[in-house]
Amino acid sequence: MNLDFFRNLPPEITIDTLSRLPIRTIIRCKLVCKSWRNLIQTREFADSHLSKSASGIVITSGFSRYLEIYEFVDELDLGSHELHYNPVTEFNCDNRIESFELQSSAKGLLFLGGVESEPSALHICNPITREFIQLPNYEVVYSLPTLVNSGFGVSKITGQYKVVRIVHECIRDPHTFKLLKVTNCVCHVYTLGTGTWRRIAPRIRFGSDRYSVGAFLNGSLYWLVTDFEGSNLISCFDLETEIFSTFSAPPSRSGRERGLGGLGLVALGDYLCMCDNTSDDEIVMWLMKECGDEKSWTKDFVVRISNSDFLRGYGGSCEIAYPIKVFKDGDILMVLSDLYIFYYSNKTKTTTPIYMLGVYEDVGGLKAMLHSSSFRSLESSFPMENVRLF
Repeated sequence: MNLDFFRNLPPEITIDTLSRLPIRTIIRCKLVCKSWRNLIQTREFADSHLSKSASGIVITSGFSRYLEIYEFVDELDLGSHELHYNPVTEFNCDNRIESFELQSSAKGLLFLGGVESEPSALHICNPITREFIQLPNYEVVYSLPTLVNSGFGVSKITGQYKVVRIVHECIRDPHTFKLLKVTNCVCHVYTLGTGTWRRIAPRIRFGSDRYSVGAFLNGSLYWLVTDFEGSNLISCFDLETEIFSTFSAPPSRSGRERGLGGLGLVALGDYLCMCDNTSDDEIVMWLMKECGDEKSWTKDFVVRISNSDFLRGYGGSCEIAYPIKVFKDGDILMVLSDLYIFYYSNKTKTTTPIYMLGVYEDVGGLKAMLHSSSFRSLESSFPMENVRLF
């Protein structure tokens, strides 16, 4: 079959065919001919590919600005961890983005937040197209004690990409540093393509005693917070209506007064997941089967810490363990705080550390999360933004 056959196909057939290929194969296809390169660069191709592409993982170390992206291969023997994933791309931001921490992923784009020394340095990037946008600074001036919650996601109806930042002015105990009161909340929303931040009323006071990034799921952002009576809550921000709401979190395993230590909130597939590491013996994962319905929380997965040499000692700590992906056979890829990526075998009920970044995983600062790669061009999608290459 020669190339002329494909040249004579309708564009929609070619798009459908090429968008089903692995990412690295698609990148090579751009070199085949000019017509394929132009087709792959269209919004139609990007949308078709994103709707079909398998999710993968993006990993970085807090001590390096080197990122790697892998795609999962569920069909392979999941006991062979070296065959569990395939590399997609890697890149180093040292030359273009001065300081960042990997914050979240949504619909093929990454949200890179500023480090403590530069909290307002925010970027959106596409690792596949090698494009990034530096968001403009906003009016909030940071001073201690101040807490910042952020999030990045896509509205469900209009498909707008939005960054949300909520700044809390706090009063803390001068001796214990315990959060006593949130005196004021300021919320800003940035819609990609507009070039400006908008200030909106948060309406609901966050009772969080830590910095956190919202979990993105089905057009909303979710943060795990607590009221000043010690009850854990989920704060939800609808990216379409830009309205906040709250509902109850599942009960934690520990009866100790510990705030949100050891608790993590992520999107796991189609469900909101709260991961509870407050027990000395096990990590419990709760799934909300009906989004927003606090009665639909179910305990779906339990990882026994006693069966793991490297996890033993972290149970009941303030370290946050959370799942990245559940595979078809019930195996789970997980992260423990900024220390380890590990793999839980549903068959053997054991855990195994996974090393994807080599030496960087031994020094801490690890960040890993689910990511679906996209060929969507930032320059053509958001012409009002100053899009640069790295």
